[in-house]
Amino acid sequence: MDLFSIQNQWEGLQAQLAPQEGPVLLDLSRVGDLDLSGLQLLLALDRHLASRGDHLSLSGIRPEWLDRFRPLGLATLLEGRP
Repeated sequence: MDLFSIQNQWEGLQAQLAPQEGPVLLDLSRVGDLDLSGLQLLLALDRHLASRGDHLSLSGIRPEWLDRFRPLGLATLLEGRP
């Protein structure tokens, strides 16, 4: 999930989420890397779901992502979501 793929990923998520309601579980275990653009997509998705009263759960969080974003104060979305 990086700058070069983020637009397509957001459009794909929007298309999948539009017809359904309820909580969303997103499995990140097959994601090779997560940069700030990818984190921004996850934050936007979290806000979008919260605005309609739904919840985002994440699985497959890699420890290196937490190590990367925690010093910047940006790991909140990833922490506590196994």
